[in-house]
Amino acid sequence: MRFTYAVSLLPLAAFVGALEVTSPTKGEDVDLSDSFTVKWSSVSTDPSTFDLYLVNNAVYPSVEQKIASDVDTSKGSYTVTGLSGISDGKGYQINLLSDSTQNSGILAQSQQFNVEGSSSSSSTASASTTSASTSSSSSSTGTTTATTISTTGSSARASATASSSANGTSTTAPQSTGAAASLSAPISAAAGLLMGLLAINL
Repeated sequence: MRFTYAVSLLPLAAFVGALEVTSPTKGEDVDLSDSFTVKWSSVSTDPSTFDLYLVNNAVYPSVEQKIASDVDTSKGSYTVTGLSGISDGKGYQINLLSDSTQNSGILAQSQQFNVEGSSSSSSTASASTTSASTSSSSSSTGTTTATTISTTGSSARASATASSSANGTSTTAPQSTGAAASLSAPISAAAGLLMGLLAINL
């Protein structure tokens, strides 16, 4: 009986002192729009590295998102940043997983905590995208307006040039008539002089 009791305690003794997640704590509110730190304690017999996962089995569909790979066990903490696509809610946990042949599976699991701030972060990103689209649209409108004004100005200048050319042609016509009149005046004078000479001879 005593031997059986001693044997049953062996697995428990092997587990005591292994990896243990100390933060986030039970019921803690974790803001995913900002960075947060996962903390753990370990012993020398633990795997040298592990992978970090954010999980939630209390929702459907369940959440299982890998946060980091090959985290150094001896560091004792890891700061998480840039998580996206996670809904606010309760029941979230941090899992420390290993795929080593000697010690694979879940090494440690945090207490359940709450996630907040991720929805507001998504709303902010959406608002920024909308603002950028509006600015781009306004810029395009301004460019179109400037092009229209430029085209209108060019058309006006072309119209003015055509009008000036037409007026120039009309003005040139009387000048040509005046030149013809100036040329006919000496001819008439010469004819008159010739007639005078003929009259004297007669």
